[in-house]
This record gives sequence, structure tokens and C-alpha cells, in this order.
Amino acid sequence: MKKSILTICTLAMGTLGVFAQERLELTANLPDLKENTVVYLWNPIDATTDSTYVKNNSFSFSKPMNGGGSIFILQAGIGDQLASGLATFIYLEPGKINISGNAKGFDTANMKGDAFVKEWVEMKRILGPALDDLSKMDSVDAIIAEASKLGDEDAVKSETARKTMMVEKAVASCKKYLDEHLNVGASTYVLNALLSPLLKDDEELAYLNKFTGNAKNSQITTKMLSNLTGMTTNWVGKQAPDFIQPDVNGKTVSLGDFKGKYVLVDFWASWCTPCLSELDELKSVYAKYKDKNFTILSVSLDKDKEKWLKMIDQEQLLWPQLSDLKADQNEAARIFKVLGIPANFLVDPSGKIIGAGYRESNNPGAKMLDKTLSKLLN
Repeated sequence: MKKSILTICTLAMGTLGVFAQERLELTANLPDLKENTVVYLWNPIDATTDSTYVKNNSFSFSKPMNGGGSIFILQAGIGDQLASGLATFIYLEPGKINISGNAKGFDTANMKGDAFVKEWVEMKRILGPALDDLSKMDSVDAIIAEASKLGDEDAVKSETARKTMMVEKAVASCKKYLDEHLNVGASTYVLNALLSPLLKDDEELAYLNKFTGNAKNSQITTKMLSNLTGMTTNWVGKQAPDFIQPDVNGKTVSLGDFKGKYVLVDFWASWCTPCLSELDELKSVYAKYKDKNFTILSVSLDKDKEKWLKMIDQEQLLWPQLSDLKADQNEAARIFKVLGIPANFLVDPSGKIIGAGYRESNNPGAKMLDKTLSKLLN
């Protein structure tokens, strides 16, 4: 099953976007919150943790929320608190949320506050059956493994069919929810936590590209874009920014020189192992479509010119190769806000970016770029 965190060569550029300093105000009062119990609020997206203590069955957090909403783990007490209900995943945005009532845990408590709170509660209600089915996957896998160990082929087939049906039903429900809530922050949780292990990269990117409002401007969406494409900015549908870089002979070449063609702008480096694993597919695509109004324009984030040229020669890369030899400070990469490589962008003849993140190493055999070009050029 595909992981939601993908292999990528990260760069020391830092986040180029600047977000407003908005705050989250979270308050809670539940009878099962014991005096002086430590309460943690952990954001797995940016790996930050805040903590406080229970006083009079209550606690509160007031914290900056930079970059929009995110998923958090809220836990009262140390150790495995899931059984007690005092540990839960919860989607939070800048704004106010209050957790209260006579419930024994967070999930069954009353949650009130700004719009994102109502949206989170409503999402869990709508997708309740799907969440239940997905939570049973580990137990079904255990049954299949035990049946296989015992040589019970009928049981393996039966349980595998049951699992397939449960997954397909859950995926359909989650997709329906996303299609109807493309502007809701809770949708980013659905895509990342529930669907990501079950979808192909291009399906994930399609949803990320369709998100609007708080779904688009969330920490989760930013992180997923970075993991999938090496960038945090959604460029699809926008005009590609022009840039100029020297080629292997020192001649300056610009992206604008290729207007009128389909161009794959490819960011890579000779030292980047994931980038090198992409080269066979790029060579295959170039050979197949170079006479059909298509080319590749590779920009290397190398610093050592000799190593860069040696790799080009060794791999027989026949399309234009550019680099200003500024490593992670490469001007073109900074313009495109690339945070990790490989990263690529498909530009149409008018100069508009129509696709990004074609990464064969994440989906061996998927041939995402080939399939896209086949539709455009055949």
C-alpha cells in the first residue's frame, strides 16, 4: 500500500511563502479530565508540540497557526489513551473551538466554535461508515494472513473479496465527500489520512489542484504538494514564469525560447538518487515525442560543473541541459519555488502550466507523463 510520505531530495531553501499570524483558541471542559493531567497538542505536519495542564476539569491552548489548517493529535495523559477516548485526531484552523459536555472522551464530546468545527463534525458524521470500514482493515489483513498460514485458500479468497469490497465502498464515499466539499479544510484530512494510501499520485494531485478556499490554503495541502511534486505552490493553470540559464556550452537559454511547444521543465541534479531513477523514463518519453512538438528542458541544481557534465554524458541526455551552478540557490528553482527534486512542470505551447509532479519512481510502471503526452500529441 502506498505511503503518504514520498521519497524526494529536499533542498535548503526554506519556505518562500509568508502566512499571516493567525491564532487557534481551543478550550475544553470534560468530567474525565483529571487535575494536573498533562495535555498535548501535536501537529504532525510541522512536527510541533504544545502542552498544558488540566485545572478544574478544563484546559486551553492559544497558539499561532501559520499556513492555514492542519490535522492535530489531541491527547490528555501519557501512554495509549485511545481506549479511554482522551486521544484523538482533530482538524483545526485559526479560530475558536470549545470541547465540552458529559462525554468520557473527545470524540463523543460536544464540539462548537467557528465554521471549521461544524465542518469537521459533519465530515465525521457523513463518513462514519467509511471510517469504520477503514479502521477494520488491519484486522481483516490479520485474518487473511492467518488463513494463508493455515493453507485455507477459500478463507483467503473470501476475506480478500470482503476487504476489496469494503475498501472500494469507503473510497467511493470519501471521493463523493471530496467532490462535494472542495473548499472545506476537513477535506484535506480525508485526502491525506484516508485516501492517500489508496490513490495513485496523479489522483491525489488532481484533488489538490481542484481544492479551493480553506482546503487549498492548508498546511496539509502544502505538505502534500511538496511531497508529491517538490514544491508547495500549485502552479497548474498558471502561466509559467520565464527564466534564463546557461547551457552546457555557456550559452544563455530561456524557457520563452520554446514557446509554441509542449515543454517539460525538469529540475534535477547529478547527486540526486531519485532524480537518476527518473532518467530512463525521461529518455523514453523524449525519444517517443521529440518530433511531435515536445521537448524537455532540464535545469540542474548542481554546483560542480564537471560532475554535472559527466552525468549528462554518461546518461546520454540529448535534450537541452541548463544550470547556473548555484546548487540549491538556482535562480530558476527559486522562481518556481522548488523545495525538493525531482520536480517537473508540463508547459503547453501558450506558456501555461498544465501539469506537474510526474514522478515515475513513486509509481513504478505508471508512466504518468507518457500517458499525458499520448493524449495531447497522438
